[in-house]
Amino acid sequence: MAAAIVILPLIFGDGYYLNAMNFIAIYSIVAIGLCLLTGYGGQFALSHAGFFAIGAYASAILSIKTGLHPLVSILLAQVIAALTALGIGAVVLRLKGHYLSIATLAFTVIVEVLLKNLVSLTGGLQGLSSIPRISIGTFALDSDWRYYFIVWPTVLFLLLFSLNLVDSRIGRVFRTLKEGENIAQLFGVEIWSHKVRLFVLSSVYASIAGSLYAHYVSFVSPSVGAVMFAIEIVLAIAFGGYTMLWGAMLGVAAINFLNEYLTVFAEYKRPIYGFALIVIMLFFPNGLLDGLMTGIRRFLGLIKIVKGHPHA
Repeated sequence: MAAAIVILPLIFGDGYYLNAMNFIAIYSIVAIGLCLLTGYGGQFALSHAGFFAIGAYASAILSIKTGLHPLVSILLAQVIAALTALGIGAVVLRLKGHYLSIATLAFTVIVEVLLKNLVSLTGGLQGLSSIPRISIGTFALDSDWRYYFIVWPTVLFLLLFSLNLVDSRIGRVFRTLKEGENIAQLFGVEIWSHKVRLFVLSSVYASIAGSLYAHYVSFVSPSVGAVMFAIEIVLAIAFGGYTMLWGAMLGVAAINFLNEYLTVFAEYKRPIYGFALIVIMLFFPNGLLDGLMTGIRRFLGLIKIVKGHPHA
């Protein structure tokens, strides 16, 4: 994967596709975080658009209004997002199932409303512009090409960290929580504290992506925390597989290109995505990609059986 990421810019060149790859990288960070929370922790939350917005706006405000270096602003933004996630998670994670989804969706809606109404701080519907680009010394990430080789290594690092996490002891605890909290209790697991930890980690992933987005686009508006964005991220991991971290990246790529090439159906995007999500959850409970791979394995196994018994 790393080799492919290095080669792709040489194939695409500096233009539309390189720009699209940068956005796929940013949104993949959100999807990987949600995959950890939903696929491995069993907590179906719709708050990641809100935390994406918090990361974007916190970093932008700190950079513009206080003059802090973008890297310092990004770090402080993650602290703000983590503390917010800790406060929200301590309350909403006492809920389960649909109640948790509704509570986290309400949080996203509240964040979007605050962004629109705190005009003196957030710029309201006009948003914030002239956000400084990330720079390392005199080296500014002021082009798609330069940003590409910062954002994609960040994605790979977070992906590697996530893969190691789910295979660790605490990762097995998270998977046990998904299978059944009663089982986890039998092994002496502190359920609530582990759920909060996973929620905070997952939310910080979204916040990191939001900060990277703000300093890449140099503009943020309340649309970054829209409910539709939350649904698209859920649909991305539904495409890629709830327990397939690398599949989350493929799901983001699929959604990104669907948004680009199906603009003729833009008016019907919400019902189409809603219907697709319902179908996937009904017939592919572990995700579309996982379901297709399982189907292919079964088909190949059937062919092998038939070949082994030619008279069957």
